[in-house]
Parts: sequence; structure tokens; C-alpha cells
Amino acid sequence: MNTWRDKYLNKIVCGDCLELMPELPDKFIDLVITDPPYFLPARHYGARKLFARTLSDISILDFYFKHFAVGLDRLLKPTGTLYMFCDGQSYPVFYAILYSYFKSLRPLVWDKLTSINGYGWRHQYELIIFAERDETKPIPTGDGDILKYRAVKVDDREHPAEKPKDLITALMLKSSKPGDIVADFYCGAGVVTKVAKLNNRNFIGIDIDHDYCEIARKRLAQEVLL
Repeated sequence: MNTWRDKYLNKIVCGDCLELMPELPDKFIDLVITDPPYFLPARHYGARKLFARTLSDISILDFYFKHFAVGLDRLLKPTGTLYMFCDGQSYPVFYAILYSYFKSLRPLVWDKLTSINGYGWRHQYELIIFAERDETKPIPTGDGDILKYRAVKVDDREHPAEKPKDLITALMLKSSKPGDIVADFYCGAGVVTKVAKLNNRNFIGIDIDHDYCEIARKRLAQEVLL
């Protein structure tokens, strides 16, 4: 009979993570590095009347990730760590949802070093929620919380939100060791899973998009991560 290890361990699985998480055992993941589909609050188009924005516009985001946090709490070890990418608007939503599940929540700033031309102040950074569980061991370090890594060039991306491999590697080496299980529940084109493989970590990759799952599987078959 197939077990969860046969289906998930060191595999890319296509599906909705909220539907698949219940198939996985309690407290077995050491590290989660993930980039969920956070989005801006709803905007109302096509109406002659102008409606004011309210915080209730983000209720869908709040509802979805409350369910995600419950599953994450069950799967992540008491010694585990979470890195979750977000932006300035989704950070407070994620912080409030995750607060009761972690002893420590902090924002890391990913400085992309350059900004894209446009109007006003252009985005040059993303935020990463760095969250530690109750029994996570502190790591002696002199590293600052501003991480300077150039973004993947648009023409080189296989996913619109693809993160640079050197940034993912830095996070993974900081908070896991060889043999640990690293999970990415929104794995996209598979950078996290490939970095895990290259650094002797076990991994679980889940994504709802079939095409990106295929890209992630092809990356796993490569000798290096380009």
C-alpha cells in the first residue's frame, strides 16, 4: 500500500495544498519556505459609482490563510521554522494569522538592489516573514535582516514570481541541516525543491498549476539549478 512518503517525499505533487495537507502526518516538517499567492485588496472596476476601499476587501485573503495556518501548525515540528514571502499590504494579514502559532515573528527585507522604471517610488524590496516555533533553537549569527540578492531577470524566469536561488539557499542553510524535510506549498517552478535537493535536504513540493509542476519536475532532473 502506498504511504504518504511514496506520494509526497522528494516529489512535486499537483493540487490545492489545503486539500492535500490532511494527507500528511503531524509534526514532521522541519522548514517551510514558500511564496503564497498574496494579492492586493480588491478593486471595483466597471462601475460609475466610486466605492471606498475598506479592510473587508482583504477578507478572502484572511479566510484562506487562516485555513492554511491551521494545516501548517499541524505539520510543522515544534522545532521548525517558516519563511513566507509577502508584501507590505499582505504582511499585517499574515502576521495576525500566524501570531498565535509561533513564538517569534519578524520581517526580513529582501533588497533586490534595483527597481523597475515607472512613476513615484518604485518597489525595490519584498518582505519575508521569519517565524520560529516554541522549541526552535536560536542560531548564533552576525547576519543582518536586510538580504541583498538581485532578482531573477524577467526574461530568465519560468514563473512570474520566481525567487533567486542564492536567496533561497541562504534561507535554507540558515534554518535546516542535511536530511531535514523542507516544504514549499506553493512551489511554482520549483526553486525551493531544487535547492533542497542540491543541498541534501528532503523536500515536498505542492502547486495547484499543472504546467508549473511539470517545470519543477524538469528542474529536479537537471544536474544544476540554472
